Amino acid sequence: MAKSYIDELLDLAAGIVELADAEGTIDKRYWKKAKAEHDALQANFTRVRKEYVDSLLDTPDGYEQAYSLTLEELNITRENCDDTWIPAVNYVSDNLLPYLQKESRRSPSTRKFFKYLPWFIAGVAVVAYIAVSFLALTPINHAIDTQAGIKERAAAVQKVIRYDYLMNTHVRKGGWIKGALFWPLEPTEYEIKGASEFASLAFEAKQVSVQEYGCSPIAQEYGNGPSKDEVAYLSETAERLRDATLQWKKPPIITTIDAARFVGKC
Repeated sequence: MAKSYIDELLDLAAGIVELADAEGTIDKRYWKKAKAEHDALQANFTRVRKEYVDSLLDTPDGYEQAYSLTLEELNITRENCDDTWIPAVNYVSDNLLPYLQKESRRSPSTRKFFKYLPWFIAGVAVVAYIAVSFLALTPINHAIDTQAGIKERAAAVQKVIRYDYLMNTHVRKGGWIKGALFWPLEPTEYEIKGASEFASLAFEAKQVSVQEYGCSPIAQEYGNGPSKDEVAYLSETAERLRDATLQWKKPPIITTIDAARFVGKC
């Protein structure tokens, strides 16, 4: 196994050295392609090097003999190979032996920890990702004409507005990357329905505040969704109605009208 890894590393090193030596003579038209090939060879070299070192150090005896055996193998190769292969052997020596020496200083338990750490982190991230989606849920369990029902729907409209802002688009649109990233925060259909109910109630309260208390109306954008002023009004009204210090009146719709007046400063 060790021999096959060394051979593979030598083949990759030969390609890397050849491209590096030809860097100054490569036609500019082909430089980009040569650079991509060089980078691919280096990436493969790093991968094979790690596989080789892992194969040696995964056994108890490897910690005692890995470095000496590899050094001996490279010295024998250097002594018996054609002169044209010497640069490749030197490249392998310079880029394999220090890495092997560093890894061999780590205890088996430490190496296993770092080997499986990315999987552990990925697992924790998935659990957290799913947990956030559950924690972000906004329950709507009460009728809209109750204090609890209004506050629940106020929370739903805040969630919809926050998601729209993060996606920089409407709730049901957006690139798949952003959609995946913000999926835990995406409102459910039930939450969107609750947000719509709150919007209807809040705009009715706003209309009453305009007609009865002389508040200024809000600019609308018919056919293009809510205007920025309407979104701001809904956000501020929801925040006001979710304030723990707010004194509610009966019926609760009166407090919603008071909130519209508070936001409109009238």
